[in-house]
Amino acid sequence: MKDFWQKCLTKLTEVLGPEVVVKWIKPLEPVGFSDDDSTIILAAPTHLKMNWVRDFYADTIRDVILELLNVKVKVEIVLNSQSQQLQHHEDIHDKSETTSVEVGGNIATKKSDFKENQSDPDQTIVMEFEEDDSDTSEASPSAHFEQTRIQPALNTADRYSYTGAVYVPEEMRKFYESTKLIPRYTFDNLVVGDSNQQAFVTAKNVVRHVGRHGYNPLFIYGKTGLGKTHLMHAIGNELFSKQNMKNVLYMHAETYYTEITQRMIRGTWIEYRAQDSKYVNLDLLLMDDVQLLARKERTQQEFFVLYEALVNMDKQVVISCDTFPDDLNQIEERLISRFKNGMVIEIEPPDIEHRVSILQHKAKDCPNFVLSNEVALYIANYIKSNVRELEGALQKVIAYCDFKKITEPSVEICKDALRDVLRQINSRLTVENIQRIVADYYKIRISDIYSKSRKAPLVNARHVAMYLSKELTRKSYPELGQSFGGRDHSTIHHAVEKIASSRKEDRVLNHDIRILEQILKS
Repeated sequence: MKDFWQKCLTKLTEVLGPEVVVKWIKPLEPVGFSDDDSTIILAAPTHLKMNWVRDFYADTIRDVILELLNVKVKVEIVLNSQSQQLQHHEDIHDKSETTSVEVGGNIATKKSDFKENQSDPDQTIVMEFEEDDSDTSEASPSAHFEQTRIQPALNTADRYSYTGAVYVPEEMRKFYESTKLIPRYTFDNLVVGDSNQQAFVTAKNVVRHVGRHGYNPLFIYGKTGLGKTHLMHAIGNELFSKQNMKNVLYMHAETYYTEITQRMIRGTWIEYRAQDSKYVNLDLLLMDDVQLLARKERTQQEFFVLYEALVNMDKQVVISCDTFPDDLNQIEERLISRFKNGMVIEIEPPDIEHRVSILQHKAKDCPNFVLSNEVALYIANYIKSNVRELEGALQKVIAYCDFKKITEPSVEICKDALRDVLRQINSRLTVENIQRIVADYYKIRISDIYSKSRKAPLVNARHVAMYLSKELTRKSYPELGQSFGGRDHSTIHHAVEKIASSRKEDRVLNHDIRILEQILKS
């Protein structure tokens, strides 16, 4: 079976191209033929690959098998049994999971049955505080926590209200204000994929081996919007909840610089050099965006003193940055050397499967909003490098659907909602690039795109190029006419309308356009 499937992969590479085969077809595992040999069964590692191959490549796989075996078979795509077992395990884990946060003499518990309330847009997650029987010698703010009833969500008239927001009593808010931790940033709600899995595992190891050599400091780097801040807060919240670590501080580098400057202005510099109680008793320091200390020499000196004091006492330091330590500009060499002395880990931009997972995870927070796989794939295909922009695009679609009173948007609705975002992204595409890619795909010359030839294959390729140029650029019909050999704008309009109509019925044409869109967007 493996030898036969390898022959299929070789043939599919010729038909679909190596990029498509590597990304979508190669991950499939051939399970075998059905008992009556009428169906070939292929196992996909994820739901995304299963649905995508089933929708767009199953017919092509069938045709290749027909060519190789001279037998017409059905192609069935199923989920890999290991993936199903893992999903089943995660479902059981989710149902039984209870998250406890100990504060002073109390325990805040988020119970699993709160998930039942998520279907009700007028309810939010409940935080119950159970009294601890142990005797405490001194009173703490948490000693006055009350058992918290189900709280009505804010703006209950809104069509979409996030049920993931935790209601926090006033005393709890004061605690979080002092540490600057954000309660919603936890390991549990971080969507993990290939791009951040290593950073996620490393962060969990830091929690288990806090302050130990090899993990201190933890230096997390990556481009903006990839989840570095989320991971830092997750470490703080995990240590607070699981190891009862109270002396935690999250600080942005710019805030640190401002604090030092203000102390110098007030004349309290000497006191600060002695490291006041805000820092001297810390068990965990989370310093975000350390690259912003560039050119701030005095602030770098103070941070070096603080860093040395904490690490020498085996206190954990976690640092985030937008670049690898060696690539930092105008930062003292002794600081860079310290950064590299611990664990340096990168968060990369998410791949398409990870982006779809993020969208689906975030969409679950909106009880009256349904995000289909097709729409999630469409958004993920456009927003590629930044998780923050990805979430922003989803919020824009949700807001648009709220205004239009739509529960489950289609791809067309999504296009309307993201019109401005997509226009900005597509502005990087040029008609010339589209013409070149289309010519390469159909194995014709670029001159054939401009020519007046009426041969059917050339006309089809030309019309596809016109259609894609109108869809993916901001060019008007007259401008596109000039780009296609000085044709009249009505000719371009006719070609665009014809392809738009034909692709709804012609699976081969629709498949070609999908592939071309993927190539152009990548």
